Order: sequence, then C-alpha cells, then structure tokens
Amino acid sequence: MKKVIEPERITTSYLRQDNIESRKYQLDIAKKCASKNSLVVLPTGLGKTIIGVFVVALTLENFPPKSKILVLAPTRPLINQHYDSFRNLMTISEELFVVLTGKINAEKRIDLFEKNQIIFYTPQTLRNDLVNLRYSLKDTCLIIFDEAHHATGDYAYTYIADEFRYQNPDGVILGLTASPGASKDKIRILCENLYVSKEYIHTRTRKDADVKTYLKPMDIYKIGVNLTELMAQTYYAVQSLLEERLQYLSQLNFINTKSDKLHTKIIRKDLLTLNGELTRIIKGDGDKTGAYSALSVNAQGLILYHMLELIEQQGLDVLLIYLTKMKAKARKKNSSKALKILVSDHRLNQIYIELKKNEEYSPENLIHPKYYALESLLIQEFENNPSSRVLVFVKLRDSVKNIDNKLKTSGSLVFKPTRFVGQATKSKDNKGMSQKRQLEVLEMFKKGDYNILVSTNVGEEGLDIAECDLVVFYDVVASEIRFIQRKGRTARHREGKVIILYCKDTHDEIYMHIALTKLKKMNVNLKGEKQLQTAYSDTSLDIFEEPQFVSKADTKKTLVSNHNQPAQPPKFSKNANKKEVQSNLHSFSQESPRKTVSNQSEVKINISFPVKFGLRKKFQKDGILFTTAKSILDLTLFDKALIQVIDPRTFDGIATLKKYALLSTKYKLIASLFDFVDFEERFESEEKLLKRKINDWGNNNNVQAITIDLSEELYFVVKNIYLHVKNEGGL
Repeated sequence: MKKVIEPERITTSYLRQDNIESRKYQLDIAKKCASKNSLVVLPTGLGKTIIGVFVVALTLENFPPKSKILVLAPTRPLINQHYDSFRNLMTISEELFVVLTGKINAEKRIDLFEKNQIIFYTPQTLRNDLVNLRYSLKDTCLIIFDEAHHATGDYAYTYIADEFRYQNPDGVILGLTASPGASKDKIRILCENLYVSKEYIHTRTRKDADVKTYLKPMDIYKIGVNLTELMAQTYYAVQSLLEERLQYLSQLNFINTKSDKLHTKIIRKDLLTLNGELTRIIKGDGDKTGAYSALSVNAQGLILYHMLELIEQQGLDVLLIYLTKMKAKARKKNSSKALKILVSDHRLNQIYIELKKNEEYSPENLIHPKYYALESLLIQEFENNPSSRVLVFVKLRDSVKNIDNKLKTSGSLVFKPTRFVGQATKSKDNKGMSQKRQLEVLEMFKKGDYNILVSTNVGEEGLDIAECDLVVFYDVVASEIRFIQRKGRTARHREGKVIILYCKDTHDEIYMHIALTKLKKMNVNLKGEKQLQTAYSDTSLDIFEEPQFVSKADTKKTLVSNHNQPAQPPKFSKNANKKEVQSNLHSFSQESPRKTVSNQSEVKINISFPVKFGLRKKFQKDGILFTTAKSILDLTLFDKALIQVIDPRTFDGIATLKKYALLSTKYKLIASLFDFVDFEERFESEEKLLKRKINDWGNNNNVQAITIDLSEELYFVVKNIYLHVKNEGGL
C-alpha cells in the first residue's frame, strides 16, 4: 500500500490545526509572504483566505504579541466571511476580533480599534478614519488586501497602502486576488500601489502540478448566434444615425478622422474622451466655436452606441424598454438637448413604432436568439442534473428583470429562477436588493428553493454564492478581471461548466476574443520577474534593414487594440487645419498620406493554408486584397514579409534555420508562428514540453518564437505586420 505523505505544518500556537486542511502550495506561499510585501494570485477555489490566515500566524511570530492585523475587503458580506473564517481557524480570543464598517459610529470605532487585535474593514471606512487622524497604524504589523486588483486609481486601497508604508515602514502588506490584470502595466501599477517587488508575486494557474489535484474540471463552451433579420434592420438604421453624428464631428475637426464609414473607425471610448475634451474647451477661456453643438452631438452619439450594444447583446425587447424610457425622460423639463433631438428624429420614431408593432403582434421577434439558446441549455442541464445550480450573468438590470420574467413564464416546471442585483434602486419597478435580502436569496439558492440566479455583476465577487454547476455569460465582458471572477463561481468543489453566449460578427464576439487573449497574456506576465519585465514591450515594432525574426513581444503588444479599434487612438483638437488632420490619419484612414505599397498582390496565401484560422474571411471583412496560390510558403505580405505557421510536433529547428537563411535574401522580415490552436495532448505535459523546446530554440539562436493558442492571435499578428509594412511603404 502506497504511503501517504502528510504535508508539513506551520509550527505556531496561533492556529487551530485540526480545523485546517494543510496543502503544500499554501504553506510554501505563506512562508514566502511572512516577512515581505507580497501579491498572491490564485484561481478561485484554491484557498487564498487560508494563505492569509497562515501569513497572519507567521507574522505574529515575528512581531510583538499585541501587534494589530487589519483585513480589508471591498464589501461587508465578504468582510463578514473573513471574520468567521479567521475566528474559526485561529486560537486568538474571539474578544479580540471585530468588524468595523461605516455603520458603526466614528467615535466608537476609535475605541474598538484600540481594544481589538484582528480588525476587519471595508476600505472606505479605514481610509476615512486615517484621513481624519482618528488613530495610527504604527502598531499594525500586517494589512491584508483581499481582491487586491482594486488597488488602482482613487480606490481606498491605494491611500491605505501609502499611509501604512509611511507610518510603519516595517509593516507587511499581503495582496490576494484571482485576477490582477492582463497587461504588464496593470500588474506593475498594482505592485507599485501595494509596494510589492516583482519577485514577490506568487502565482499558480489551473495547470500547475501542485494545485491541479485540488481543482475540479471546468469545461468552457462558446455558443454563437446570429442577428435576426429584424435585429439587423434595426441595427443598421441606428448605425446610420450614428454615422451622421460622427461625420458632423469630423467635419468640425473635433474628430481627426476622415472616412466614409466612421463607425468602423471610432469607438464609444473615443467619444467619451472627446466629451471630456469638449467640456474642458467650454469651461476654458479660449475659442468655443462649435463646442456647444459638438457636445450635444457627441452625447447623441454615445446614446446611439448604447443602443447598438443593446441590440447586439440584449435584444430588441430591451431596446424597446430603453426607447420608452428615453421618450418619457425627454418630456421632462430638465431633460438634455441631446435627448430631445434624438427622440424627435422621425427615423428613431419609426424604429420605435416598428418595435411596438412587433411587441403587440409578434413579441417573439423582439427576443434575442441568445435567450432561446439559454432556455435550451437550462432544459438540458436540469435533465442531466435535476439538483443543478445555475448562475446567469447579465450586464444590465433591465435584462436581468426581462430574462427572469421570461424564465418564470416559460412553462418549465423545473426552472426556479430569481433575479440577483445590487442595493441601488433604479426605478419604482426595478428596485434594488438590500444586503439582508441578498443573503436570504443566496441561502435559498443554496437550499434549492431557487436553482437559477440571474445576476448582474454584483454576483461576480465579494459574496458567498453556493457552488454552481453551470455559469452562463449571457453577455460577454472584455475585462479579463471580470471574466475570471465570473468563471470562478464554478468548479470549486465539484465539476463545473462555463458557457459563453455571444452574437456572431458583432462587438459581442470581439469582446469574447479580447477577454480570452487577455487571460493567456496575464498568465504569461505573472510567470516571473524576468518575463514580467521583458514581455509585451512598450516600444514600437522594430524593423531592421537586416533580416529579422519577429519576436512575440514585438507583435502581440497591440493585438487587442488593433482588433476593434484603430492602431492609434484618434486625436482630438479644436482648431486643427486640414493638413494637420490628414497627417494624423495614416493609422486609421482609408487613404494613407504616407507612401504605400501597391494594392496588387498585397497578401499571398498558400492554397492549402488551414481554413480553421479564418484568414480569408477576415481579410475580406477588412478590405485587404489577397490571392491564393500553390506554394511552399504559408503567407507573404507585399513580397517583403514572410509568415510561416509551424506544427510544433514536426518542428525541426536546424532545418528551419537553413530554410530561413535562403529565404532571407528575398524577405526582410520572417515570422515563425507555432500552432497550438486546438492542440490535444497525447501525453501529460506534452504542450508544456513542446513550448519549452521552442523557447529554447529561440533563445539559443537569438530568435523569439511566437506560440499561437487562439486562431484570433494569428490574425492579430498578421494584421499588425500588414499595417506596418503598408503604412511605412516597406521594411
């Protein structure tokens, strides 16, 4: 019989050892965090709280016995969870534990702070007390920042970390999160705000050997649907209204972009930026010509962008709700000029009338196809597992209410849905849920009184939601942090599934690919200090006169931004003349002012190039001219750049270098991309071993190879190289 080796324990009197399941990775990480400011990044369900408890015990061993410990978390329910966990796992007297929130009188908090040792805070409460000098942190030896990814911008975490560092330089900071952010910059800023050196980032992914046994399988499925005919007609009608507004702003040079289809060049974020610029112009002392009308038109553009998102993500029934609210709001005396102008537009009224007509005679035409897919998935889920628990994430309150009502009236006796939203009340018929009610609903969900929670982002983090068998993304989020928080609600203690519903050929699909790409990028950036410092360089794509092999760092740094927006963000100016405007448009105008390469034979594709990457379709969509031909070469751009997609299993490093030496006489840039899309391992860790082999080949030959895990990544790389060659007129 094989001997079971028990993991070592932390020798300390502060822990109730019998209440703790010791896991080696938790002990290893905790020991490294006990005396150094650290950031711990673990997938949800791997026990970050236990690591926090271990670090508290180890830290108290090194500091005076009565030193204080502060535990911070963004919400009161999460703080109360930590309070219960720490009391259950530590031997410190329960009389020395206290939860301090804004509900407790400020003067009473001073007394409670002095009397207690382990103190649990909502961050805003602690920040307010520090700002008002109610007490100091000089006797605090450790602060734990749970959901540490919030430590950015003006969030209370950043101020608290600064004050702690100033008042007690010897104190220790511990950040805990499942999702620090994908980019090098996000991770760097987070570390700077928490005073954590890069070498003290401790991370695990679901694939790491020492945590795999503690995680249950998680299957992720992507299900795409198409816009219906009515949705498409409505979409294009709203899009034409938007295009008019964008052209107006462009003609006044408030948007430095000239194009026949500005809606393909300008995104919602650009209009938000312009809104701030116009507001500054109006408040300033300079020339305000056109600024007031531009501000109104810009506001109309933002409303129209929101309407497009509703059609793509939520459905025409939700759009109708929005239009009805717009009309009611426009009748009020204090309504904005932008809203009144839009509501009075006969074309928008025509859309409204058409939707109302369908609501009365054919209401099924207004429902997004995603809802029917959701209903089918739920029926299948409960047929396979009658005791299943399902969490459906939806972005908007109106959609939550809408989907909840539809499920309740679907006729299914199995569905027991309820909505789950935040505390704020939006309107009389869309009230928020008190914290007490939220906890009641979660308890009923756990018991099975409800088996479907239709939730806004309030369910993404900070609440103890029962184990879910299925998590459904009804709409997709581009944020990798929110993506991780959502999927972390399943596969904790038993096998789970994540299903992403998206609308094909819309921003919905783009957001999904962005989020998945960011997830992979985050794991790369967290692997170690050297990789964190060198990956995703901020410098421009380096093209040399001598033949070069393109590095992963050079090509992937702008992949996401180039997929759904211009390579460079549009620049806004008040009085730019035509010449200046044109000179700034080379990255996103249809007509580049730079010398360009002839459009004939821009791209040549080997006729046998795998169709799974969808390059031909993407080229057609973006208006990139290409031809196909029989060739030993996969892809060439302007007869100057060569891209080869290599099967990692049949890869021969020496033969590849010899081949490239011959080709370098013709091509000034050669990119090697290794295809791990749909890669299925024939034995354990095969993918990891192959990637290491490829990486070693690159390091030994001064070549940084590019591994492709998603088909979209290939197109991002190709398009970046294509745009660079086209705009620079050569290499």
